[in-house]
Amino acid sequence: MNKGEKKFSRVKLSKFLSLVLRHKPWILGLELDEEGFVPIEDLIEALKRKGFFLDEKEVFLLVERDEKGRFEISGGKIRARYGHSIPVRIDYPEEKKVRVLYHGTSPRNIPRILKEGLKPMNRVWVHMSPSFEEALRVGLRRSKNPVVLEIDVEKMRKLGLKVYRASPKVFLSKEVPPECIRVAPGRGFEPRRA
Repeated sequence: MNKGEKKFSRVKLSKFLSLVLRHKPWILGLELDEEGFVPIEDLIEALKRKGFFLDEKEVFLLVERDEKGRFEISGGKIRARYGHSIPVRIDYPEEKKVRVLYHGTSPRNIPRILKEGLKPMNRVWVHMSPSFEEALRVGLRRSKNPVVLEIDVEKMRKLGLKVYRASPKVFLSKEVPPECIRVAPGRGFEPRRA
């Protein structure tokens, strides 16, 4: 390892790149284009200035091995596929077949969600998972005892709302109204609706 070079794990680097490409490109002195892309070469140079030395091959491996499909490479550029808190224009494919999705959250959020629905909060989209287990994993990041919500996607479509596929494990919508949400069976927490 060269002097000043930082040791990094794939997980830590993935989390750092998520922060940069979703929320704070300026911490590396980067500017995303309107679709959220930045040249890989610029990213590598910016990371070097912070002491992270990796090459293009390592960036490609990071993207390829990311289980959630957080990143996308196209035409020598990289971007985060979803999770942005800054405005970017990404054309996600509309999901027209899925009937049910899931969302993991903290128990303290349940009364508000069942009354007001799911909203993007500090992000651009509401995130949903294709399976109960995946939503539970997501919920564990927010609570030791997460609650998994079941989303009636067919009902959302009837209300004129669209659902998009950002990756195999992440689905997005601008909102989910309360009438399309219920606590998934078996979670042991069945609050009353207000």
